Amino acid sequence: MPIERPSLFHEFEYRCSKPLYTEEVRHPALYELLYVHEGSGLSNVGDRAIPLAARDLLISDGTKQQGLRVDDKIGCIYTRISIRPSSLRKMKSPVNGIDLMLPFEVLGHHHIHMSEEAGKEMEALLLRIHRFSQSGNWVDLNRLVMAFFDLLIVVYAVCEPDLKKQNYTISEKERHVRKVIHYIENAFNEDVTLNDMERELHLSKQYMSRIFRESTGITIFDYLYRRRIEQAKQLFYMHRACSVTDIGLQVGFKNVSHFSRMFKTQVGVTPEQYRKVMDHGAADGGSNRKSNTVK
Repeated sequence: MPIERPSLFHEFEYRCSKPLYTEEVRHPALYELLYVHEGSGLSNVGDRAIPLAARDLLISDGTKQQGLRVDDKIGCIYTRISIRPSSLRKMKSPVNGIDLMLPFEVLGHHHIHMSEEAGKEMEALLLRIHRFSQSGNWVDLNRLVMAFFDLLIVVYAVCEPDLKKQNYTISEKERHVRKVIHYIENAFNEDVTLNDMERELHLSKQYMSRIFRESTGITIFDYLYRRRIEQAKQLFYMHRACSVTDIGLQVGFKNVSHFSRMFKTQVGVTPEQYRKVMDHGAADGGSNRKSNTVK
């Protein structure tokens, strides 16, 4: 049985050079951190264009459409981490006295150029996270946890001056979008309907659907299905004895055909094919795992 990895991050892409994505919402329940190691690029966040250079840090609360264009002549080497705050908050944090999610929640989409000293510290921590995330032993997994929280402390420290300038207020629209996200995060494996959400959140179905689409670029049910499929992928990794039908039911699909269809649409292969790939990787001792991406 594989060691259960701590749910620190949803994705970790280390020292990548490809264009990140083309102005689409990655996931409205994920916070993102992007650090530029070398080169330059242009980040599009909503209707803003932000030039990026070495030692630039970009954090995002995931509620706006965004993209990264790499400079064709110079190139751009960056590391991207996406974090699921709902999972992180359930962990016992080794940090006391500060809320490490505050920079994402208060500043939203924020760009900062780090000092040379802070940049070196960031580079060292990202390297440690990359190295420890490749290991399967408990010692390195615990070192991964410590390095990751240390990284979040550094992010908090460099953002603290801007945090102190802000009054912690968000728009009513953003607050309502977060309520919808929070509801689905807690009920995605149940029978979710707009009628239930309307009753629980005291927001009309039409209003919820409109503001969610306007803020994230996807529908409420697009998000719901993405969340279910992400959970299914984790369950396939952790519970290899469970059948495809069982996994589908656990994440909220009542019909296995619907589960298989949605899984293939989002992942590119059927659940059965995905399981074979996972089993093959386990038989090889994980040697085929991508070295620069942890999901």
